[in-house]
Amino acid sequence: MQGAEERRRLMSRLGSESISPLGAVLKCAAGVLVLVVIAAGPWAFLSASGPTAAIGEHPATRADTTLAESKRIFDERRRAYESARQGNVADQITATSERLAIE
Repeated sequence: MQGAEERRRLMSRLGSESISPLGAVLKCAAGVLVLVVIAAGPWAFLSASGPTAAIGEHPATRADTTLAESKRIFDERRRAYESARQGNVADQITATSERLAIE
């Protein structure tokens, strides 16, 4: 904890300093620069030796492969859905035919 004398000395020293507008702007700019470096550091590190370097493929090739795989899965699911739907329609036609035959 600070003593009263030390507190008065610090307050008088800090109170006598004048703040120039240029100094305030430079301090703000330095603070923003530090934040940008902190935020961009991991991104720059990962992009320099990230997954693309480890895989050894060009990102566009990997994207094409991923797109083709996604399309293949979608087509399989669509075929399964359509066959199930057609199966249900066939069951409904059979049930309707049986009902008409009974009447």
